[in-house]
Amino acid sequence: MTPRLQGWIIAGATVWSMATLTATYAGFLKADTAFVASVLGGAISAAGLNIGKKEETTPPPGKKPDGDPGRY
Repeated sequence: MTPRLQGWIIAGATVWSMATLTATYAGFLKADTAFVASVLGGAISAAGLNIGKKEETTPPPGKKPDGDPGRY
């Protein structure tokens, strides 16, 4: 699969799932929101976006960590 086609498929799945969820919550459509939300999550994940909890990183050498004024 070419990267261009892959991008179109990801964009299409994202737009479809967002539109379906919006229509469902607005009352225009009756759909299984769990399935549609899983399609949206899969499309976002396939696009490489990470919207989860950020991991703590260690500070670069020479900088003190936040919240620890006395020790390095």
